[in-house]
Amino acid sequence: MRHLATWRTRAREIYERHELAWHLGFFAAGFILDIFATAEGIDHPAIVVQQVLYLLTIGAILYVDFIREVRPGGWAFSPRLESFWAYRSLLLHFCLGTLMNVYSIFFLMSASFSSTIGFVLLLAVAVIFNEMPAVRRRGVDVKIGLFVLCVFCFWSLLVPLVIGRVSWLTFILSFGATLAVLWFLHWLLRRQVSAPDLRRRLLMPGLSVSGCFLVFYLVGLIPPVPIAAKKFGVYHRVEVQGDEYVLTHERPWWQFWQSGDQTFKGEPGDQIFVFVAVYSPARFDDVVFVRWQYYNPRAGWKDSDRIPLRIAGGRHGGYRGWTTKQNYTDGDWRVRLETRDGREIAHLKIAVTRVPPNPERTLKSERY
Repeated sequence: MRHLATWRTRAREIYERHELAWHLGFFAAGFILDIFATAEGIDHPAIVVQQVLYLLTIGAILYVDFIREVRPGGWAFSPRLESFWAYRSLLLHFCLGTLMNVYSIFFLMSASFSSTIGFVLLLAVAVIFNEMPAVRRRGVDVKIGLFVLCVFCFWSLLVPLVIGRVSWLTFILSFGATLAVLWFLHWLLRRQVSAPDLRRRLLMPGLSVSGCFLVFYLVGLIPPVPIAAKKFGVYHRVEVQGDEYVLTHERPWWQFWQSGDQTFKGEPGDQIFVFVAVYSPARFDDVVFVRWQYYNPRAGWKDSDRIPLRIAGGRHGGYRGWTTKQNYTDGDWRVRLETRDGREIAHLKIAVTRVPPNPERTLKSERY
């Protein structure tokens, strides 16, 4: 017994001496573990169940911590359980790391980098902020904000999966479900914690984070999960051959960063083809829109067309389709792939130049 007690004492000393490293290590472990898990897809039952279990674990830890911080000695554990409870923060950070990884990956996949980076950076900054010793010493209120952030991300993924589409309604339902979870936690705590403490340490951080979600949605910074653009490019021609699409372009090999003919040289009779492959989960039945815009030096970007494209979910490579532009002028064009409520999934910029016929023009093709 003496040897076991000595071992526990040494383990505790090592943990306290390197507490920040342990927290970061468990957070990183959760982050790395879920990179492989998300390959199964956003609608895989195991991913959904995992999120529910992790959120329940985080919520239970925060519930107990909230009472113990506000009412010291109000929730006593046995000595054995108390020794294990001292390490609860490791489990909390592991769950947070895993959830943040899930949400960061899915939100990055769901739209163009420029339109998602703001929200994903918010996730990253929130987690890093939580790892700072000065912030951790503040107690449970900061973790409540992170918990509400995870809850909103969870509903933002689950509600569209259940309804089968993405729209302003799915955001409202996700937003409402997040507030409902916050209200439920308030209901559980209201008989054990004073009203001023609940307002300051639960409602203020929870409602502040929720308010940020509303602002982010209104300015278009929340990505339209679970829809994702698997391929989005500009071509001279698109043809269907069996189960494959043949995409024809003249892009030189060294312009590898372009998606097809983003530097488009239009000979007489040429049309601009925009091909898109949109991923959505199984049982998804929705409409996305391809918005064509041209740049007017005096008035800025002006709309030309907004073409609906119905998508059906379940195909790993994405539901495929295309639109064309016959009447175009020289100059800068932009094509946005967006949801019903106008959130951007992806965009392309096209520099269009009309050129005379070139009998030596060589077109290449790729299959998708």
